[in-house]
Amino acid sequence: CVSGGAALIRQYFINQGLTPPSPAMTKAMLMNSARRLTGTGANDTLWSNSQGMGLMNLGDLFLRTPSNTVIRDEVAGDIFTGSGQTRTFTGTIADTTKPFRVSLSWTDAVGSTTGSAIRNNLNLTVVIGANTYLGNVFSSGNSVTGGAADTLNNSESVFLPAGTSGSYTVTVTGATIGSDGVPKAAL
Repeated sequence: CVSGGAALIRQYFINQGLTPPSPAMTKAMLMNSARRLTGTGANDTLWSNSQGMGLMNLGDLFLRTPSNTVIRDEVAGDIFTGSGQTRTFTGTIADTTKPFRVSLSWTDAVGSTTGSAIRNNLNLTVVIGANTYLGNVFSSGNSVTGGAADTLNNSESVFLPAGTSGSYTVTVTGATIGSDGVPKAAL
């Protein structure tokens, strides 16, 4: 089912006149458009053993207005070459009747099989007004302020409910850059 969804996302990019998505972008799109599961064993906080990031919902993705969606996939100026670097993106929430979602996903180089397998650690921070949200800090299906930066996953998301309004600042920080995660690119 998910492999078919990944193929549909690839075709969606092609139909929109975009370069076919990287594996990391495909993952980010699948996660960003997922919906939270409810019911026995699944009515919990996202990133759980019962539901992961939720149920694939490509209808939501394909019905979005492309002008309300920002897509950055392996843009040369976005690639981190050293720890501590940041990339910042700003804008205004265009449609307050829909949830506001930001997803970051990256391909990590092969790690150790005997120690920590994590080679790169990126952190997602979204600021709207006086509220700061860190990637993967959820209560039920929505992001909450506070918490700590995620150091264990190569995907991070901030999900805010419909009704969220105002200007936003998205910052991606290369907390640890230990290797090249983009195929055929050099640090």
